[in-house]
Amino acid sequence: MTSLADKNVWAIEKLAVTAHTQTVRKMKIFMREEIQRKDIDTLKRHLRRKIGGYTVASTPLTTDNVLFRGVRCDDRPTLVKRISYPDPHFVTENGRLNRAGRPIFYCSRAAPSVLFEIHAKQGDRVALSRWKLAEPLWMRNLGYHSAALRRLGAPIAPRLRLVNPIPNETEENEQMRRALSLACTEDVRPGEEYRYKLSIAINEWLFDDAGLMPTDYPDGPRDGRAAGTAYPAMKMRGFADNLAIWPEFVDKYLRLELIQWVLIEQADEAHLLCTVKHLATAREFPDGNIVWDETPMDVRNGRGTVALEGDKWISRNGLGEVYDIH
Repeated sequence: MTSLADKNVWAIEKLAVTAHTQTVRKMKIFMREEIQRKDIDTLKRHLRRKIGGYTVASTPLTTDNVLFRGVRCDDRPTLVKRISYPDPHFVTENGRLNRAGRPIFYCSRAAPSVLFEIHAKQGDRVALSRWKLAEPLWMRNLGYHSAALRRLGAPIAPRLRLVNPIPNETEENEQMRRALSLACTEDVRPGEEYRYKLSIAINEWLFDDAGLMPTDYPDGPRDGRAAGTAYPAMKMRGFADNLAIWPEFVDKYLRLELIQWVLIEQADEAHLLCTVKHLATAREFPDGNIVWDETPMDVRNGRGTVALEGDKWISRNGLGEVYDIH
């Protein structure tokens, strides 16, 4: 058996459809007017006809990964379910990868990313949570084509394994992967939320009628289903990885470790800077309840700032000392 320790393990799956594959080259999958006019299910049907057969790559998310999530909470939350994926009744709008009424657990492998992804504003109170995996999980790879990363401004070299996930990939498949990646990493501005319909259609299509992936790696996933999707963090210009995990896998495989309730003291999305003040911490969650510790922190640990400085994301403590470079 092959171990995941080589960090080069991928599950390659041919999505089975009946239509003939069409070469896309460097064209968009749909025009904006089509996306605006058609609903998600119609886009999915047309997507199958346009794409035909497509080989998709999935990568194992191993247990050494730490996941971070941020949720606005004006009042200090008392239940874990408040800071996890939302109840379907509260999912009233489409997200980047999920449709209204179908919740998903958005998180990031980089703690600073969550503040920018939720568009944190000065005066907001946010519950920042940290989660660990009980077992490795398979994740779909979406958006890591070199063309998408270059558009975001992200370096290519550190992402070569994600950028080229399919050995001996055909030119046709690579061009379609390029089109899908560009479509799913577009900057959606206020008033253009209809464009999420295409990224939702693409993401759902990658899961529809999908087969099981390998479960015979000794330190790999024991569940052969894809648990969600990994994609570049757009608000961090592709320097970090975001994840969208389906709720059933959150309930079964994720473990909450820590929550910090913070006040956003300064937020400048245009200049990519955010400063937070610590309000309370929780490390105990009996029966889904949150037990808060309000012990004040010192100046060094009680505040923090993250900002894009040059081509690096720099995190500083309350004394201005650098404690993380991403």
